[in-house]
Amino acid sequence: MATHKLGGLFPKALLVLSIVSIVPIFIIGYHVLSINTRMLNNERLERQQTVAGRLSSILRNNVTRKAQLFSIFTDLHSDLGGHRFIDQADIDYLRRRNPDITHISVLNNNGQQLFYSSDEKSRFSYANDLDNILTTCVINGQDYVGSVSRVDGALYSLMAFPVRDNLDQKPVSGILVVELDLKELGESLQAAYPADLQALVFASDGTIISYSGAEQGLALTAQPQKKEESLYIERQLGARRAGEVTLEDRTKWLVASSEVALTHWTVYVLQPAQRPLALLFGGTVSSVVDLLVIVFGMIVFIVIVSYWVIIPITRPLGRLQAAAARLREGSDYLIKREDLEIPQNEIGDLATVFLDMATALRQRKEEILKAQQALTQMNRTLEKRVEERTRELKETTRELVKTERLAAIGQMASIISHEIRNPLAVISNAARLIKMIVSPKEPKLLKQFGIIDVEIKQASSIINEVLGYARSRDLILTAIDLNSYLKEIILSFPLNCGIELKEDFAPESVRVKVDAEEMKQAIRNLIANAAEAMQDHGTITVGTRIGKKVVCIFVADTGPGIKEDVRGKIFSPFFTTKARGTGLGLAVVGKAVARHKGKIFIQSQVGKGTCFQLYLKIYKKPGDTSYGEAS
Repeated sequence: MATHKLGGLFPKALLVLSIVSIVPIFIIGYHVLSINTRMLNNERLERQQTVAGRLSSILRNNVTRKAQLFSIFTDLHSDLGGHRFIDQADIDYLRRRNPDITHISVLNNNGQQLFYSSDEKSRFSYANDLDNILTTCVINGQDYVGSVSRVDGALYSLMAFPVRDNLDQKPVSGILVVELDLKELGESLQAAYPADLQALVFASDGTIISYSGAEQGLALTAQPQKKEESLYIERQLGARRAGEVTLEDRTKWLVASSEVALTHWTVYVLQPAQRPLALLFGGTVSSVVDLLVIVFGMIVFIVIVSYWVIIPITRPLGRLQAAAARLREGSDYLIKREDLEIPQNEIGDLATVFLDMATALRQRKEEILKAQQALTQMNRTLEKRVEERTRELKETTRELVKTERLAAIGQMASIISHEIRNPLAVISNAARLIKMIVSPKEPKLLKQFGIIDVEIKQASSIINEVLGYARSRDLILTAIDLNSYLKEIILSFPLNCGIELKEDFAPESVRVKVDAEEMKQAIRNLIANAAEAMQDHGTITVGTRIGKKVVCIFVADTGPGIKEDVRGKIFSPFFTTKARGTGLGLAVVGKAVARHKGKIFIQSQVGKGTCFQLYLKIYKKPGDTSYGEAS
């Protein structure tokens, strides 16, 4: 088989088929993996939210139980204590009964300490919280759960409770201030932390209380890195309770949070976010051999299709090119039909025309040579004149050959241009036949044939638009009922399911005198332009408004609108803002309206939609027997 140049038709077709076959597979595969990843991340987030709620419940129950202990103690002492106010013996007893109490103080309602009971190692101080304690307990009469402090490798929580002489008394007589060791809370959290998730617990002031893997379940030492992570998480989550965040090291994490209402502590549960490529290489491609087999199969398929489709085109063209080159190199070379491959298609027609042209040129050349010989054998006495005439004849011959060649080339170009629809029809029929032969189990081939059909229709549409705009014919005017005419156009116009087409006609219908086919094409172009602008999603409204002498036909859409700088150019031929298109759709509309001596106006708002208004002269109104008849 003949070798192909790297810049030839076959390598280019092979490259295009490879891209068309491989790129959509990767795009669709990546899209499917992205959807699966989002679903997987959502499921993992739901589990994280459940874990965060369980940890928050453990924190709330632990703190609430402690708070209820002291609230019940103060309430019972108020009515059953046997003396008016809590004394030293009461708080000593309370601390002995609760080993996690490291310090307990009794203050008067002005915040002055009356007496206390404390562990020898306690470094308790409530000075920073005194104002909040007085406001919450004395003024509001509520329990106070304060800050968390870290002292000598242990975590402590501050609580305060109002004390009254009896339960019916509203004024507060004093305050019970307690410092609790959070060791029991840490053990509860340590037992509840899941092994496959990370968890963090922070106080309202940002102090880290606990985290997964912490000794005794508590952050016994400051953790600046984890505190920095909590700031990143809080800033990116905002008001959300769960979502994906990016930490300072650019890693993606799924985070669920829960807040403990009584203490305003925050629980974060984290795990790494799953990415589409990680999902692909981690689970989809399970074997290198499988991947190699897929790639090899795709390459074989592309090569077979390329040879099947392209070789019947490139081989006749190659032989035609070789014959033309030999004809150029040797003027005596006689091209024979056996030297060319002449298939039964447009390429065969081109080869036949080329063969006839070469034969005709050779015959003319032989005739000219014979004429030259005859002239040279004429009267030798007139040799000078013969030589002059011979030179003139040679000059004339060269011009004749040049003219013949130019005419033949022009004829070839005319045939190719005129017959451009025929190759499209042949390609369409061949693609349809192959599509019928191909097994339905080959969705990739079916998709490619679908693309071929779409592109053929696109090419035919472009040819129709260009010919339709270039062709000029006399108007065939007929009087039509406008509302019925527009309804027929709407009913016959194909639209995608995402677009809703509404009618908004005036109650009374008028008759207009127009070229029905030309005006129908103009209105269909407006509807098609509106559908393309809305990208197959929105509402198109077609309607009429009747004036005294003119009627307005409008086509409105809910698309993106037309920018001001583009509005003045849209009726110009070959102007378009689309990636594909001839730019003749609205030019045909403008031409049709102008030929009917009408007017066209545009109302458009960017982001809201566009309304095209066509104004035509009324030929006849209902009940009118004279208006327009003389027109």
